[in-house]
Amino acid sequence: MKLSSGHFLKESFKLWTSCLIELLLYLPIWIVFKVYVLPSNVDLLWLYVLPLLSLAGILLRKHLTIRWKQLIGSLLLGMVLGLLSGGISLSGIYLAVAGCLCSYLGITAFARSNPFRVYWAGIAVYFIAAIFFHRIPDLQDSSILITRAGSVCLVLALLMTNRNHLRYSSLSGDSSPLPQGLRRHNLVFVFIFVIVAALLAAGVGQALGFWVWNSLRRFISWVSRLFSASSPPTVQEEAPPPMMPEMPVAESDDPGLLALILNISFYIIGIAAVGVIIYFLLRWLYRNTGGIWHKAINALLSMLRREQSPPNNSPYVDEEKSVFTWEKTVQGIKDFWKSKFTYGTHRDLWENMDGSTERVRWIYRQWLHSKRKDGYEAKSYLTPQETGTDVVKWANSKTRQPKSDQGDAEATDKLMALYDKARYGEKEPSATVVTALKEKLKF
Repeated sequence: MKLSSGHFLKESFKLWTSCLIELLLYLPIWIVFKVYVLPSNVDLLWLYVLPLLSLAGILLRKHLTIRWKQLIGSLLLGMVLGLLSGGISLSGIYLAVAGCLCSYLGITAFARSNPFRVYWAGIAVYFIAAIFFHRIPDLQDSSILITRAGSVCLVLALLMTNRNHLRYSSLSGDSSPLPQGLRRHNLVFVFIFVIVAALLAAGVGQALGFWVWNSLRRFISWVSRLFSASSPPTVQEEAPPPMMPEMPVAESDDPGLLALILNISFYIIGIAAVGVIIYFLLRWLYRNTGGIWHKAINALLSMLRREQSPPNNSPYVDEEKSVFTWEKTVQGIKDFWKSKFTYGTHRDLWENMDGSTERVRWIYRQWLHSKRKDGYEAKSYLTPQETGTDVVKWANSKTRQPKSDQGDAEATDKLMALYDKARYGEKEPSATVVTALKEKLKF
């Protein structure tokens, strides 16, 4: 069913809100980036464009579902920011990298379903910043901002943790009415932590720390005067070193518009040429080498072709049961240690299986494991039939040999048919057919 534009914009606004919270969670890193990485002459207006790049990535998420498309899209958006802000310069490159990061966060926002680690990692960043920022002269001006923003992030992290806890306690992922006592307890819990965060943001913690520190200094000075009758020696102030004469600033000749266009064109042509050379070099190495290098390129290609899982898909569960018995558990432990201390092969395991139904399921598991080993990413929300169709599509896009693809597709269709018959049928599949399928798939 095609979603309306209003629903799409509503979901985009929710995702953008989560991206803004993530950017706020790592505000100390952005402050360090502004102070120590960006030159002082860079207009800070470009830093406020970074959330808009996240919004652009969110709006483009439907068209960028494969990993390599996401990387190229974020790279292009970051390069636009770098060229508009600083051109071909060091500051432009820095802003381009920041723009790429924010764009990628926006493009992949819908795939981050559990932000628990992101939130509490941001709280750890604020904790480290609160320790070091007021000790570093260049960062002391941001100490108050870090304290207040950290308190807001702490409240957000607590609310997020509380929401996840309620969903876990209610045994449901959706919002459902809870008992009044549980809601009251939850409200008191959140209210107390919000008050503590507000007091910390108001400076109570800093004032309390200074009071304890001054009290400790007074006590130590009183004890030292008590045991020492002599006055402390006076420290002589040293004269400041003489000022060095400043050299006159040389006049800079700004290049003209034509020189700027030629410089940018030269960099673009150079980058494109280097990219083409690297592409053909990797292609030649992939076709003419083997071993570890071939496997590494296969892993890289599978990572770049990986698709993001669509949201709101409930996982497919194959015959979920609860049949726990102590007898079966003890027997399983015995069989496990027996298999570890005895020698056997796949042939022994195959012959010891109980019926064709168990053998068909074993073939299906081995088939899926072999496809994962070749680079296929299994999707838990697909049924076995849908998984077989998805594997055939993946194999067709991976190789250019139609004859082998046709044979694999026929074997896959036959395996899916036998699997459905073994699972839903009343009669077991023929042992001859199952054995022939096993030999055909070479398991």
